[in-house]
Amino acid sequence: MRRGDLKELIKRKSKLESIIREAEARLSAAPEGCVRIIRHKNGHQFYQRTDPKDTSGIYIPAHDFEKARALIQKKYDEKILAASKTQLALLDRFLQQYDPDILKRIYERSGEVRQGFIRAAELPDEEFRANWRAVEYMGKDFREGAAEHYTLKGERVRSKSEVMIANALFQADLDYRYEYPVMLGNQIVYSDFTVLRIPDRKEIRWEHAGLIDDVDYRNEFLGKLNLYEENGYFIGENLIVTMETQKRPLNMRDVQRTIRHHFFQ
Repeated sequence: MRRGDLKELIKRKSKLESIIREAEARLSAAPEGCVRIIRHKNGHQFYQRTDPKDTSGIYIPAHDFEKARALIQKKYDEKILAASKTQLALLDRFLQQYDPDILKRIYERSGEVRQGFIRAAELPDEEFRANWRAVEYMGKDFREGAAEHYTLKGERVRSKSEVMIANALFQADLDYRYEYPVMLGNQIVYSDFTVLRIPDRKEIRWEHAGLIDDVDYRNEFLGKLNLYEENGYFIGENLIVTMETQKRPLNMRDVQRTIRHHFFQ
């Protein structure tokens, strides 16, 4: 199970607890008994049953329809309360016993000698990061005479905005590759940034559109996004897209907010 999935289970636990509290509050104020509904002409009639032996109940007139609504809600609340308590108990039992790091600890405790012979099912985070950083690849060449922009890591990128993104990733201690190639269909695409999200070991592609004012550039970029989607990359999931215009340039606050949203939630 990925850490993101575990977070969703914890959020679900909190939601169930909220549902239980709200249902119990409504039930404490609900009318006595239950409701009987029968079809009548083109509508329905409602009867309140407070005695189990009374199968008919007392007619609820139209002006007192709020009582019928409350009794219908009561029955629903009783069902969701019971179901939510059952689901919460199952989640509690699972969360108490589940250990997302047990496989990593088994490897770590194997000792350095044994580790050299083991094909690990799941590496510790730092070892995984080191292996990921060690991958060699060929990026795109720079045109002769192109402006030179360098990041805090000392790597050359193509624009000031890419410097901003690269530095923000570096300062957030996120591993990334600049213009790392990916095969999309039968075409090689060099993503501006490929960022490792270590909790779920997922690679997130980041494309920045720096000349969105230019019609030809914009059309080409939209075609690139379409190619991503055709090959399983979707904005907000495993693809980040930022853009800027002359009137609204990229700023560090927006970059940092994007990083927090995708990598630290």
